[in-house]
Amino acid sequence: MKQATLHQWHKNHHKRRAVFHKNHEMEIQRGENGNGLLAKWERFFYNKVIFPLKNAK
Repeated sequence: MKQATLHQWHKNHHKRRAVFHKNHEMEIQRGENGNGLLAKWERFFYNKVIFPLKNAK
């Protein structure tokens, strides 16, 4: 029983993480992820590396 409960928790956790990352990617695309240095680096990396790789497929 304990194993099944842990498995279900893990499945839910992965679903929550997937939704979070999808929403965070949308924020980066819209430039709504903040104005700090880390946010600027994140946008730069997304626009220069991640976005072109996704479009190349």
